[in-house]
Amino acid sequence: MNNTKRIVLLSVLAALAICLSFFDKQISTIAFPNLPQAKIGLANIVILLAIYKFSFKESLILVLLKATIGNLLIGGFTAIIIGGSASLISFFGMYFLFKFLKNQLSGVGISVVGGFLHIITQLFVIGLLYIYIGEILLYYGAVLVLLSLITSIIIGLIMNKLITYEFTKAF
Repeated sequence: MNNTKRIVLLSVLAALAICLSFFDKQISTIAFPNLPQAKIGLANIVILLAIYKFSFKESLILVLLKATIGNLLIGGFTAIIIGGSASLISFFGMYFLFKFLKNQLSGVGISVVGGFLHIITQLFVIGLLYIYIGEILLYYGAVLVLLSLITSIIIGLIMNKLITYEFTKAF
């Protein structure tokens, strides 16, 4: 595939990831009204697809676009700091696992580790920003980790199925 097609495809995937983030936030607000940081992670489907099909640099650019534009639209500057740092750490963890353990792990395993890293990073950054690491944050984190485990498994299963479709073989 030539460079122009790759750039266009990555742009479309970035737009899709941003739209999925926005849609995800709307669904999550209804599904988890008492957990403002909780999200299903629908955009992670696109990120996982990029990890499987594109280079590190291209995937990183996609993550940076999604994290910056998506969090700016959804929550503002604080969301960029919290969500952006969590997205980057999650991406690096998922990419590392894919690169070195792709024969031992499926998309589900990579997604679960990514979801876990995302939640832990968010809690760490929230603790740094608000200088509050206490019992409430630990209980809140435990609920988010459990929820992340469930949603990451679902996202990984979707990714495993998506990667088998013919249209994904084109890139």
